[in-house]
Amino acid sequence: MKTLHAIFLSLALLTLGAGGATAQANVAVISQEGALLQSKVGKSVAEQLLAIDKQIDVEFEPELAPLRTQAQQLNAEISALTPEVLRTRTDLMRREQELRQKLGELADWKKRQMNATGEEARKPILQAYEAAVNAVITEKKIDILLNESAVLFRNKQSDITADVIKKMDEAVSTSVVVRVRVPRKPEPQQPGARQGR
Repeated sequence: MKTLHAIFLSLALLTLGAGGATAQANVAVISQEGALLQSKVGKSVAEQLLAIDKQIDVEFEPELAPLRTQAQQLNAEISALTPEVLRTRTDLMRREQELRQKLGELADWKKRQMNATGEEARKPILQAYEAAVNAVITEKKIDILLNESAVLFRNKQSDITADVIKKMDEAVSTSVVVRVRVPRKPEPQQPGARQGR
């Protein structure tokens, strides 16, 4: 996909260059990921997401602790048996499967909460980023803006990441992250609903 993206960008540059000897595109490069993570609002959101991640761990601990104890006990029982005997102990296999299922359910629940929370938390960052990029494009009269992942070489003059971060910091420095709570088990998909790509 990145290769196709780079090809299209190259074609766009060639097209602009073919317009005449005097036509020269003002090309700039940006690290989108760097701007989002290094801006004040990006750092603020990242810190809050980390705090929510730890908060979920604390909430899950009363349920996780006995599961860990059961897993240790089960491992001890399994280790004490010979492979021949173990093959006959279907009860141990069943207990292991049940433990894995419970632990997997908690892990999936946490993941879905963090994904939903992160998605909402990134909205104000992306809005600030878009506004900052548009402002820098206008100020510097940029014709083509490339993400750094599509560029093999660039000089410092063509990189506008720092300018965009500065604009973002001037506009917003923090954003309150609200934890999004989701059901413990995913809601079944409605018949006829479109599958996510």
